[in-house]
Amino acid sequence: MNKLWKHSLICASLAFALTACGGGGGSSTPEDKVETPPPPPPPPPETVGMSGKVIDGYVSGATVWLDINGNGTFDVDSEPSTLSGATGNYAFEFTQEQADCVPYATLYVDVPVGAIDEDLGEVTEAYQMSIPPSITPLTDDDIKNISPLTTVLWEQLAEKLKGTDTPNLSCDNLKQDTQLRAELVQELSEVMNNLVYHYNLSEAQIYADFIADADSEAYDIAQAIVTGLKASYAHKVNLEAEFPGTHEIRVVIYQDSDKDNDFGFDQAWYRSTYISTATGYDLEEVKLTADLSDVDIVLTDLARINAPWGDQTLAGQFSTREDAYYNTDGTYRCSSFEKVSFKQEGITFELSNTSSSEDNSDTIDGCVHSASTPYSRNHFISFVEEGKHYFASFFFREAQAEFNSLPDWVDFKDKAEQLNAAELIGHLSLLPRGWNDEVLVDTELWRKRMWFDNIQVDKDSHDNWTRATLQEDNTRVYECSTDGINWKACPS
Repeated sequence: MNKLWKHSLICASLAFALTACGGGGGSSTPEDKVETPPPPPPPPPETVGMSGKVIDGYVSGATVWLDINGNGTFDVDSEPSTLSGATGNYAFEFTQEQADCVPYATLYVDVPVGAIDEDLGEVTEAYQMSIPPSITPLTDDDIKNISPLTTVLWEQLAEKLKGTDTPNLSCDNLKQDTQLRAELVQELSEVMNNLVYHYNLSEAQIYADFIADADSEAYDIAQAIVTGLKASYAHKVNLEAEFPGTHEIRVVIYQDSDKDNDFGFDQAWYRSTYISTATGYDLEEVKLTADLSDVDIVLTDLARINAPWGDQTLAGQFSTREDAYYNTDGTYRCSSFEKVSFKQEGITFELSNTSSSEDNSDTIDGCVHSASTPYSRNHFISFVEEGKHYFASFFFREAQAEFNSLPDWVDFKDKAEQLNAAELIGHLSLLPRGWNDEVLVDTELWRKRMWFDNIQVDKDSHDNWTRATLQEDNTRVYECSTDGINWKACPS
């Protein structure tokens, strides 16, 4: 058998595996290839819809955005937004993560110059509107109308919360903090009741599309509010340029018949300005001139400063605030307070002194704020025990012997090197802070609070007991008692 014939036999036996034999090699045809089909595309992410209208008249060309981190500033890269269109319509398709934040975030509308108000034409002065967190879960295709009326609701809520120890109302904070959610719901309810009373509009009218409903009363109120919104926005922009790097700036310009009655003014315009920084805040309330262009009278001026103080292994912290309040005779009441606190083994010990509010000055600049002669003193202790949170607060005036304790702990702003935290902690540790500890020390007033799960209980030296129970819908049921044993619904 010759070599060529044997070579041919070998090629034939491999015919199913090879397409050619010999030195030249070969390639397969398309029919011989087995292609793996590409994987199917991933399903689109589930979204949750929400829509509504931007209403002054109906406004198109406005940016609607969700303030997820609660800083009052539109963070383009991380916060969802959309533009309003014809008849003020806007619509979102939120990711599930974003939708989960809708109940816990303020919704803002930036109305720029050039946007179209269907009633008034092209907008010539920028302004902002908003609607506060609802705390109720978002359902698909929810409708939220944003108008001057909802804006006043958020502004008044923010006004009540600022200057308190309430943390930033971010989505994360509200999701994680049951107590904070409950407080917000309670504040929302109180503010809504005030608005209903003030404007004689129902809650439904405040949230409604008052144009579609032909509600001329709500429409007229909204137009008056917008005057203040535009002036507020312009002043806020100026302050942001003047004070860069602040944590927060809020400006509200409004009319208030109750203030008119208190001060004897006639349909005055008022401006509230709040500037928060890393070291404190400033709050100013003024009466404006009729054209809203200038300050007529300063009504309130509060300035608070916070700073580390003393022993930092005990998280020493100092705060002071200087206040001035306008009297109807044109003078000013001047007062101040100072506070120092330390933390040891999970317990916070705090002492504060308040100066007299009886010191008057002919001018606001003439106010003298002295911490050397306190009018009242407060000892405060907070702690956690067996999963429950507690605080005890004891108030003293000159008539009580305890008022004169810790005599060196007065006007202590510049005494961090002289005063020993152990002295303050040791003294406050002797107070009956426990929930069941009997208070035998003579006080002007004492208060204690205990909270856990969905329940908060308060009691004081006047045998006033209150129990607040948080419900699944984030409302609270309030019960009252005089002994902590027999409870009944609190009087409305």
